[in-house]
Amino acid sequence: MKKLFNITCKHTTYLISKKEDRKIRLIDRLKLQMHLGICSACKLFENQSWFIKLNAKQSHEHITASLSSEAKEKIEIALKNAQ
Repeated sequence: MKKLFNITCKHTTYLISKKEDRKIRLIDRLKLQMHLGICSACKLFENQSWFIKLNAKQSHEHITASLSSEAKEKIEIALKNAQ
């Protein structure tokens, strides 16, 4: 049983990152929770990952920048000339 839930910090950080993108298996969620219960460094990593993801998403939603028509034309001309 001990071997079943014994995972490294490296594997834990992998699971934390994977969990942010998609659902992870039940056994992996259990392993993750067990490790996070005893490892403050991995818990800190999880909190920092969540903070970065939240702020990146919020800042991305507020970006409305786009290229001017002139800049787009210059890029099109450069691409045509490169061919």
